[in-house]
Amino acid sequence: MPDSYADLSRYYDLVMTSGYYDYDAYAHALLTRVGTRRDVLELGVGTGLIADRLLALGPRDLRLTGIDHTDSMLAQARGRLGDRVTLRRQDILDMALPSAFDVAYSIGGVWYIVEDGEQSWLSSHLMEEEDNETALANLAAAVRPGGTLLLSLQGPHRRADRSLPGGLHYTQHVAVDAQGQHTKDYFIEDQGVVLAHQRLRFRLFPQPAADKILQRCGFHFQERDDVLWQYTRR
Repeated sequence: MPDSYADLSRYYDLVMTSGYYDYDAYAHALLTRVGTRRDVLELGVGTGLIADRLLALGPRDLRLTGIDHTDSMLAQARGRLGDRVTLRRQDILDMALPSAFDVAYSIGGVWYIVEDGEQSWLSSHLMEEEDNETALANLAAAVRPGGTLLLSLQGPHRRADRSLPGGLHYTQHVAVDAQGQHTKDYFIEDQGVVLAHQRLRFRLFPQPAADKILQRCGFHFQERDDVLWQYTRR
């Protein structure tokens, strides 16, 4: 998987906890959907912010595994989570995990849902449809039949500009090409000096096309709310 948060990882927590996500809201929504099931996989664990909230708010016997392909993010996750979570360096395109999970989720990770008015899309870090099918097939192999895939719901990609603690400044630029592919540039600055710059690309699949891809890989839409979309592994 080509995109990596390596350049932004030093400032990732600072950006994400400054209002980018409501981690408690996501954690409560996830736990409601997990219910009595215990074997849970996070796709794109990052620095462990979501996993940390799940452990704080969820049952003691929750068995959480987190995967990511960025070493610097995983290093921070290990520092935050210790041995409370099984952390693995995995690329979703050649992921090989045992078929042991009741629930898998992605909160702004490999995949998530973008909604703008009455339209929705599957947003993916993988640019090619074939790669998405490969990755989703790998995921289906790791989720037990009858298991659940949960994808976070977010608003459209837009420009962002705000101050961060410590006098730093964060900006986010978004560009869309003729094929509808999105590029996001993230900048962390200190008095006009760029401390970090991260460029990531996304592909947005219109929901009908996304549902067909997911169905071909064994995931069928179940239901949604204002926070998560739920798919069932057949």
